[in-house]
Amino acid sequence: MKAVTKFVLAVLGLALLVGAGSLHAQQPLTGPQILQKVEEKGGMGGTQGELISDVKFDIIGKDKKTATNEFRFISKRKHGEPDKLLVAFVKPDDVRGTLFLSIKPQGKDADLWLYLPALGAVKQLVNTQERKGSFAGSNLSFEDLGSGFKYSESYTADEKVTEEKIKIGDKEYTTYVLTLRVKKEKEKTEDYPVRKMWVEKTEFVVLKGEGYNKTNKLETVFEALALGKFEDDTVPDKVLIKNVLDGSQTTITFMTRKRPAQPLPENLFDPNNLKNLKIDDLLKL
Repeated sequence: MKAVTKFVLAVLGLALLVGAGSLHAQQPLTGPQILQKVEEKGGMGGTQGELISDVKFDIIGKDKKTATNEFRFISKRKHGEPDKLLVAFVKPDDVRGTLFLSIKPQGKDADLWLYLPALGAVKQLVNTQERKGSFAGSNLSFEDLGSGFKYSESYTADEKVTEEKIKIGDKEYTTYVLTLRVKKEKEKTEDYPVRKMWVEKTEFVVLKGEGYNKTNKLETVFEALALGKFEDDTVPDKVLIKNVLDGSQTTITFMTRKRPAQPLPENLFDPNNLKNLKIDDLLKL
């Protein structure tokens, strides 16, 4: 399944977001400035410090078959160090204990590993086919999760932005509408030459995203379905990712979010140690 736009992850991570800038009406922000603020908010695993989230994926494939998966996301982000994300598969039982690890140095592509307990093997995902492979049959790829959500590494935002209102539940939000265009050096590796992003004006949370493919057709849509609060920040509690061409979709629900009671041990993010990590121990963190 083709990888979905990174906008999705921006919102996934939303749950993991901390801190927001303020706007000054007398000095309207440009597209690049807004994009910078979105990146400062982060994406999946994007918040500064350490975070643990329990997440559910409800998947409808292009063949209309359905599946439900549950995961524990464990992330660590510190200024000047690589972003780290460990994803533990919790349900269903036949994949329980599978682990996905991403280490994303600043300004570089993420290193990705997958541990398959049934085989007792750790595999580094190196080639494009592996990295863009569907994560657990969803509309996200392994590369999506490990990308670090640094849009400016691959895209340039148009200077001019517009404003649009979006309704989620019974509340209406004013958003900036950004247009992002792929950088020339990234044309071969990015699936979507043009993306659009709807960013809430006060907290810079991404509420909607669209990805347009190389024939200029709208292919992927992401929408925040429900918003909540985490550490005084507005974050999506539920998001929908849909491929409008093949009909597949993934609904992502954040069931819990918390800071760990104790500092996370570094060996959680060591690819050589993945074989030694136990799912029951990870669920006790």
